[in-house]
Amino acid sequence: MVEKVVPVPEAVEAAAAVPGWLLFIHVLAVVLYVGGLLTLTRMLGHGVRFETADARASLYRVLKRMYLFVGLPGVFLLVGSGLALLLTDPAGKEYMKQGYFHVKLTGVLLVLVADFMLMRKLFAIDPAGEQPKAAIFKALHGVVGLGLIAVLVAIYFIRG
Repeated sequence: MVEKVVPVPEAVEAAAAVPGWLLFIHVLAVVLYVGGLLTLTRMLGHGVRFETADARASLYRVLKRMYLFVGLPGVFLLVGSGLALLLTDPAGKEYMKQGYFHVKLTGVLLVLVADFMLMRKLFAIDPAGEQPKAAIFKALHGVVGLGLIAVLVAIYFIRG
């Protein structure tokens, strides 16, 4: 009996060339970064309603540390591992020529813009002064979630 040789699509070959540890770091960075942003936006939305300036100051101090020690390392790890993944595909067969990847990058850009806005608000808050509206942080929470959903839809439904 003669076995039939089935050609392997180029995308499958390119995906097989990606080191597993690099993909693991990329996914871990997504969890750290997006999970941290979602937590920060949620807690800030509630924290602006605290009655006393001391309670707000204590919360803001913790949230600033969380941003500096979880959010920033997460984004650097995420962007670094993402660029490393792009470099594993020098011919551009898998990523830059695929439509799903551009949808994914749009979702990532959305999250990065929300992160920049969150960082500016977080470090500009004065616990004793006028507090920003909780709706701002709720909106940022929604934008981060929408960006994450865009990335997941691109990876699992558009790419297939």
